[in-house]
Amino acid sequence: MKKIALFILFASFLSSCDQNAKSSAELNSNAPKEKQANADAVKASPEHFKILLENEYVRVVEYSLKPGEKDDWHTHPAKSSYVVSGGKLKINLENGEKIIADEKTGTASWMDYVGKHYVENIGDSTVTIVLTEIKSLDKKQ
Repeated sequence: MKKIALFILFASFLSSCDQNAKSSAELNSNAPKEKQANADAVKASPEHFKILLENEYVRVVEYSLKPGEKDDWHTHPAKSSYVVSGGKLKINLENGEKIIADEKTGTASWMDYVGKHYVENIGDSTVTIVLTEIKSLDKKQ
């Protein structure tokens, strides 16, 4: 499998340099187009996603998942992610596939749109990731 930057999460959710990871195209390739409706992560799991900054260009979100916790089904727009504190996550895709991601503290990554998924912390440490979601690149004159 190819690399995943989640993070999935979370990538990320969900970002990862794990050998078992997949690209965002692979994360979405098996999901029917009608099922790829956006599900805002902050609205789906407000106890795990906290907005740190938002403007017309970006939304910066802190994601935190304690051992044994899982979030709810959500999607991600194109984003960068930075793993503040790593751990082991299981990413559950809409098509039934499961991906194990070993999030490494200090890693940063970029990922395009990520389709519907939810994440479980299957490790023994709290995973915290800062996501910078792209909203618009158009500059105002």
